[in-house]
Amino acid sequence: MLPWFSPLNRSDTAAAYFNQVHPMYPFLDRKDFEEKAFSSHLPKYLANSPPFSALYHTVLALGCQYTEGGSFDPGKGKAWKLFEVALGLFSDVLIPRESLVNVQAITAMSIFTLNLSCIQIEETLISEAARMAQSLGYSRAISMSENEVACHRTFWVIYTLEKTTCFFSGRTSGLMDSDVGCPIPEIPEAVFGGFDWFLSSARFSRLVSRAYDMLFSVSARMRSPDQYFAAIDRVDADLERWRNSIPEGFRPGEPFRPQNCKTASSMLITLRSHFFYYGVVVALCRLTLHVGAGSSSPRLEEAKKRLMHTARHVIENTRYIDAEPYTPIWMLGVIPLSALFILFDFVVHNPSHPETNTNLALLDVAAGYFSRLEYATGGSLPSSLLSDFAHIARQFVRDVQSGKRVVTTDAPSGGQYNTKDFDRLPETQQDVGFFPPQMGPTQQMPMQGQVGNGVAAPFTEQLFYPTTDLQPLMGGEVPAGFDITNLFDVVIPDFMTQL
Repeated sequence: MLPWFSPLNRSDTAAAYFNQVHPMYPFLDRKDFEEKAFSSHLPKYLANSPPFSALYHTVLALGCQYTEGGSFDPGKGKAWKLFEVALGLFSDVLIPRESLVNVQAITAMSIFTLNLSCIQIEETLISEAARMAQSLGYSRAISMSENEVACHRTFWVIYTLEKTTCFFSGRTSGLMDSDVGCPIPEIPEAVFGGFDWFLSSARFSRLVSRAYDMLFSVSARMRSPDQYFAAIDRVDADLERWRNSIPEGFRPGEPFRPQNCKTASSMLITLRSHFFYYGVVVALCRLTLHVGAGSSSPRLEEAKKRLMHTARHVIENTRYIDAEPYTPIWMLGVIPLSALFILFDFVVHNPSHPETNTNLALLDVAAGYFSRLEYATGGSLPSSLLSDFAHIARQFVRDVQSGKRVVTTDAPSGGQYNTKDFDRLPETQQDVGFFPPQMGPTQQMPMQGQVGNGVAAPFTEQLFYPTTDLQPLMGGEVPAGFDITNLFDVVIPDFMTQL
């Protein structure tokens, strides 16, 4: 045990874990854990069971992020000092005969690695947790283990972690859906105002797993465009059913209402649901534009409109993101950065479009968010550099309006421009529905088949969005998610450092 961590601190930190983290990832039985953690025999438990010691110290590390503050830098702060103890026991967790406590220890460690300071080891730990759970048969309907309910809780937390991280990073999952037969247990701690987060997150994870198989796997890429579009429609229909299954006050795609969230954890869970939804919408829209590249159809125009609306909603919701070490990096940086890139593309390829002023304003909002993020991280994440995107886009539009940039003779109104600062991309003559220039955050995001205000609007302006600029980098393949986490890469210290 760590001498500088008093029993009172341990009690407060464990309580913070169960109040803040446990509702999102309810894989532990609080009573069972606290019986050991607060027992007079704790030193004996820690000495005789490396897996429990790793679990214990990781739970304290997760709670410490809320009580005494974590760190965006690896190896710094009390939370990392606790986590380093668990990392030092990693080999002892893997090598012995696997059991429930081993899997729980790896699961807790996987949750900790979702933050900025652990990018380099996140994939390894989550993959190992999935392998362990599958090898022990926790995915089966009947588990021959010491605590069937605890095994099922642990498995579904691992399942949601593994499936969502794989989809949004464009990796193949290691869990076979056809081998999953265990029920999703009812967990009252994960229910907020009628919103069953645990059940909803499990359903979403199953959805993105199917989406990856249908749209981004090797076999999926053998399909014709019509077959691809049919598969996209099926995934989109599943996504809308999932969205509508969530109570209205928490429902993604609609205005985010923090007043409906009674606790900090319920607010974070609601925001995660919104970002989950927006992430899949972006993936579907990008794939639609990629499959239909070089052609023109109402489907493509709708995809462009929906993509722009989604990016706007992501940036509008950045004001609710906690710039804290416990916030997952995909929410803290990856999805907001993707939204910034999307709006930047729309602006520089459509400088005279009626929606450009709104997009420029939101680029300024994004620049402010990333500057705030750099301040919150103490410079560990130099994200204020991204504010230059807003400046470049605004200056480009000014140059076009002042005549310093020359429009090509065959470019549509509001379309592409020849500049020496931006690469030329192929023209596509595509129409788009008009959006009202003032779109406030209270308007609902358009679903498939709708424009911004939910009704049909005349096609008055043309909108361009690049679909071929990434192909040389991707080798002709379309990634499932937003694998740009290397932009946030950090150096991990030696885990075996003695404390």
